[in-house]
Amino acid sequence: MLKNAVGRNVPKRLFGREYLPYAGAYSTAPKGRRAGRRYRTNIITPENRRIYDDLEKVIRKVGLKDGMCLGFNHNLRYGDLVICQVMDTIASMGIKNLTLASTALFPNHEPLIEHVHSGVISEISGSLNGPIGKAVSIGEVNVPTSLRSHGGRARAVECDDLHLDVAFVASPAVDLMGNMNGCQGKSAFGANGFANETDSVYADHVVLITDNLTEEPVTPVSIRGSNVDYIVTVDKIGDPNKIVAGSLGRNVTGRHTAIAEEVITVAQAAGYIKKGFSFQAGAGGVSLATVHYLEEIMTEKKLTGSFIHGGTTEAAVELLEAGIFQRIYDGQSFDLTAVKSLKENPLHIESSVYHSYNIYAPGGPLANYVDVVALGATEIDLDFNVNVNTHSDGLLLHGIGGHTDAAAARLTIITCPISRKVPIVRDRVTTISTPGEMIDVVITNAGIAVNPKNSKLIKQLKNSDVAILDMKDLRDMAYGEAEIIEPEFTDEICTAVEYRDGTLMDVIYRVNT
Repeated sequence: MLKNAVGRNVPKRLFGREYLPYAGAYSTAPKGRRAGRRYRTNIITPENRRIYDDLEKVIRKVGLKDGMCLGFNHNLRYGDLVICQVMDTIASMGIKNLTLASTALFPNHEPLIEHVHSGVISEISGSLNGPIGKAVSIGEVNVPTSLRSHGGRARAVECDDLHLDVAFVASPAVDLMGNMNGCQGKSAFGANGFANETDSVYADHVVLITDNLTEEPVTPVSIRGSNVDYIVTVDKIGDPNKIVAGSLGRNVTGRHTAIAEEVITVAQAAGYIKKGFSFQAGAGGVSLATVHYLEEIMTEKKLTGSFIHGGTTEAAVELLEAGIFQRIYDGQSFDLTAVKSLKENPLHIESSVYHSYNIYAPGGPLANYVDVVALGATEIDLDFNVNVNTHSDGLLLHGIGGHTDAAAARLTIITCPISRKVPIVRDRVTTISTPGEMIDVVITNAGIAVNPKNSKLIKQLKNSDVAILDMKDLRDMAYGEAEIIEPEFTDEICTAVEYRDGTLMDVIYRVNT
């Protein structure tokens, strides 16, 4: 075992893969060349075709066999039907020992556990949310799993750390030329940020799964037909009404609004809220309340921001339509208002996870150009390390998402209560998802702490009305109002937690049940 830069002991080799230990947020430079997709073994002539209504036939045509790796996109989130449809078909064909490399899995994908038990799936790579993650923690799913951020997955695909033999892309609108976008059709999910510059470019074979094959040209084009091998028509790819679920469906509470108001106060005291300001927040209660306060202050000061970045909600669309921000760069649409806006408003621009979050993207990812980002946490510790993957009982219930990538902003703020049923502010987090060196401020319902590394920010806030506490003060208050739970782990590693550059940030051990 080697000790990495955040003090975690990590193995040099895990699940048959060699790892470098995490060395720092920007310490590991890329090497070698980008991956290249292989030539297809088939030639499309005027006499043959690539559009089918038979998924099994297309699976045979791409030459899917035991031991391959499959890519999927999760844009429909809790409403996705494609992943289970494809894996059920593959299972019926007797193909086994596959790596499932979906960008994320949700509770609606729980039936995939049976495919693990039957040997169809032998490894899982990607964000795990809910039942499958829990099953990994308790040993019900006993296959290697790895967590990557959205940008980390794009990097892994690009450099062939994660080689995709076949990418199956849920596609709300596809034309006869194979062009695709996500903002048209009955299953429209909006921005197609996961597959448009990653899976569709680097996978050996690309298969679009659609419930809306149209003779009319699809515009704007998200994935070009020149990157598509086959199109499969199905009755339904998913339910877009279920995009808003889980943390996205939370109501705004009084505690949310109090924390959100402090976010704006800190950002203003630090000098960021001015003409040309750029911003990113999630879709939970604090984020929605933060957008509300941001609208108030920018309207009052008659300021116009440059852009909003990241996953997009109705609240962000309202800022765009009011002229408070000039444009939105959207990699994932989080509600149907955002889907509609992307379709109709030319200032609402589809980005890609590659462009937004890949640490090795030429010129740097868009996340580097964001002034202020407000993110959540399951736990945060005295070194400002953030956990968004496991709960204090050790169970793996959440993926990294874009958390670590978005933390590259100029001012990164973590918002959370000091406790829920257990302390959120702790001596050490259960799992490190985002390293403390990327975090500038922690804003809780009990006070604000600033990372000591950011001496400039401390000076700015001390010259304002913002009261600064030490993280130990927040920790003591958290321990005083909630019971500390220490999980009991076995000595078996079940999950690798990669940093966005592919180094090993942490490992998750199986929970002793």
